[in-house]
Amino acid sequence: MFQWDENDFMTNKEKAIFLLLGINFTCCFFAKSLFVVFGEFIDTMHATQWILYFMFALNSCCKTLSVAIGRKKLFIVLKDIERIFPQSLQERRDFRLAHNYSHIMRHAKFMSIQHCSIALMFISFPFVQSTLEYLTSDADNAKFVTRTPYIMSYPFDASSGIGFIVAYVSQFFGGFAVSCYFVGSDMLLMCTIYLVIMQYNYLCWRIENFKSQNFDKDIKEIKFILERHNLLNVVAETVNEVFSISILLNYMISILIIVMISIQITKGSDFNLDMIKFVGFFTSASTQVYYICMFGNLLMDSSLRVSESLIGQEWYWTDVRYQRMLVLAIARAQRPSHLTAFKFFAISMESFGNLMTTAYQFFTLLQAQMEQV
Repeated sequence: MFQWDENDFMTNKEKAIFLLLGINFTCCFFAKSLFVVFGEFIDTMHATQWILYFMFALNSCCKTLSVAIGRKKLFIVLKDIERIFPQSLQERRDFRLAHNYSHIMRHAKFMSIQHCSIALMFISFPFVQSTLEYLTSDADNAKFVTRTPYIMSYPFDASSGIGFIVAYVSQFFGGFAVSCYFVGSDMLLMCTIYLVIMQYNYLCWRIENFKSQNFDKDIKEIKFILERHNLLNVVAETVNEVFSISILLNYMISILIIVMISIQITKGSDFNLDMIKFVGFFTSASTQVYYICMFGNLLMDSSLRVSESLIGQEWYWTDVRYQRMLVLAIARAQRPSHLTAFKFFAISMESFGNLMTTAYQFFTLLQAQMEQV
């Protein structure tokens, strides 16, 4: 999707794997969609499971499409960030590169391990459950009950024989692919935004350590600050343009996913492996939204801190002409960069709280309706 330079290319093996995973995911998505037409839900809990799985896959599709559509803009953004990235050892120390790298890697590893663990749990759970039931059964004619990870409709018998093997293997790789699409697009957003946050923080450090020397050097410094700040604002706005629609869809779909998971936990599952699976899914869905809101909040805070740093620097030792330019710089820095849900609202920790509150309200309403039935 991104060719960084002339030496960066996919091998034929990588292209084949990417293509096969994409085809398999597409087939699984259609098989899941066709269950509404050709399948039959056992009960309400079965239907809520299908909604949960379908919305998660749909969310992954939306995120991946947003990256695919906006890949040229993202490529330009990343090249701009690479151009202003610190080169010398001293610049990297001032930039706190080692600290920032360890910070983002810690969050990225946690998110990757969590999502991969939940995906593996969902994929392997039906086989593990059937195996345990078969091994612990006291009946002489005990049979291995075939179960698949997800609710899909096939044009062949997927309950036994080669049909079951094909269905299970297909869902195994389909579930793995959808998890990679889901967490991969989120991590791309988080890492890109954090690169911008790092640049804002470096800009603040440079402003706060400013010492007036003479008019020419002071003007050169404020010119650098204005140009760098303007570039960071453009970069942040471009990233927001690419991801804003997917963020809005992710926000709405996440509410529905959290509600459906809560219904499964409270109504459909005893305290067993099935409940552990859905509790893990609930944690994963909540964490994913939390991280996006957290990095959106960090972006706003770091961009606003530029204005505070400009106000707090030793401007009173500078030339009057410098002070006049500083007023313009402060005014421009008081408009924070932010992520938005397609211009409806800014993404922050407040929006995360609103999401969880809305999900809880829908959950209590749906739970009340189910109790009356």
